[in-house]
Amino acid sequence: MNGGARRSWLLLASDFVAALVGLGLAYQLRYHFYPPYIPGGVPPDPTHYLLAAPVAAATLVLVFALVGVYRNRRGLEFVDELFSVTGGMAVTALVVFAMIGLYREDKFTFSRLSFVYWAVLTTVLIALARWSIRRYQSAQRARGVGVDRALVVGWGAAADLLVQRLRMFPDYGYRVVGVLADRMDRGEEIAGVEVLGSVDEIGGVVRTQRVDTVFVALSDLAPDRILRLIDCCRDCGIEFRILPGMLELMTTQVTADQIDGIPLLQLRHGLDIQGPKTVIKRAFDMAVALTALVLLSPLFAVIALMVKLTSAGPVLIHQDRVGMRGRVFKTHKFRSMRAGAETETGPVWAAPDDDRRTAPGRLLRRLSLDELPQLWNILRGDMSLVGPRPERPKFVGEFRARLPRYDDRHLVRPGLAGWAQANDLRGQTPVEERLIYDLYYIENWSLAFDIKILLITLARVWTHKNAY
Repeated sequence: MNGGARRSWLLLASDFVAALVGLGLAYQLRYHFYPPYIPGGVPPDPTHYLLAAPVAAATLVLVFALVGVYRNRRGLEFVDELFSVTGGMAVTALVVFAMIGLYREDKFTFSRLSFVYWAVLTTVLIALARWSIRRYQSAQRARGVGVDRALVVGWGAAADLLVQRLRMFPDYGYRVVGVLADRMDRGEEIAGVEVLGSVDEIGGVVRTQRVDTVFVALSDLAPDRILRLIDCCRDCGIEFRILPGMLELMTTQVTADQIDGIPLLQLRHGLDIQGPKTVIKRAFDMAVALTALVLLSPLFAVIALMVKLTSAGPVLIHQDRVGMRGRVFKTHKFRSMRAGAETETGPVWAAPDDDRRTAPGRLLRRLSLDELPQLWNILRGDMSLVGPRPERPKFVGEFRARLPRYDDRHLVRPGLAGWAQANDLRGQTPVEERLIYDLYYIENWSLAFDIKILLITLARVWTHKNAY
């Protein structure tokens, strides 16, 4: 049994147990805690609930299996997994309530409120169990247990980005052992991984390197060569995955459709950034920003006092940034560097161990607390909670000259958080990589996507590798 199958069975077993425990807790909560049980004054015989527990648990795992909750998807964010579990639980609750309605026995009916408690408690228990399983598997993979040896076939931006992501996030469960590239010499490196030969040498490489999975990261490889790669991997019992050129994949204006099961592609007519969606996004921004400003005001005062007492200079700095439609506006940040840090150099990128940072500035930048005053920019309408991070005019001029679609970032308001930053593309990471994620966000925006990015950003604030 491979790692994916083991994980699916482990999740199924933990969900079943969570459903059993959840119903026990729901029974206790309904009849012994709140609200007080009124009819007859005595809780009913728990036998019916004991018999119902395995039925409800079996129903849950069956529904989860049918709606795809147990589908093995590596690299799935915990937030996405929670969305999947919540959706599956909603369907399960409807099925269980229908079963309760059909159940008939003299002098006994199930309490519907107890099953409402059950749905909520079971969702929480499943979430905790899955988080624990993730932590356990991450610890195992950090020790090399359960890690697949991966080979990347390709060169250029797509292969470079794929190798970086696989190495940056070991939670995906892959260890990249090498790259095959026609246009590079043996011994050269892509993102720190050695080139082991040309594409046609795959047969010998997968055997000598004991490869488990092959990734093809090329958009221009001839179909007959791809078929030969597939045949070679099939003969060796190796997983094979094709990645379209990453830039084309993430910034494409093509959407999927189907007619009677036949897959079709259609070209988008521009970016869907106008109309009711814009109104919803703006209302969400204002509600969250205003609430955050009120709730975080004590933290603002503490940070301001800390900045003022530890170094000379203003508490806040105000920088020009390029916003929607190319309009320049002033962003506000807590000062994290010494006053006049750019007097001699002009605008420059911050670097690891940057000696311009103040003592509290290191912490502020590490946790992104220096960005909090931009909540005021959000209220003013200069920025959004989520969107491409705004850049300074000097850098925008440089990037626009060499990246054809860079100005597409300015079709929407810049954000306090971004899809690129949620994936740890911060600091001095190549702007080409960040642009890929920014354009993907713009072309696939939804309110749920915004919420997902905010949750990921909050969860990763302690683990960002490129925040300095």
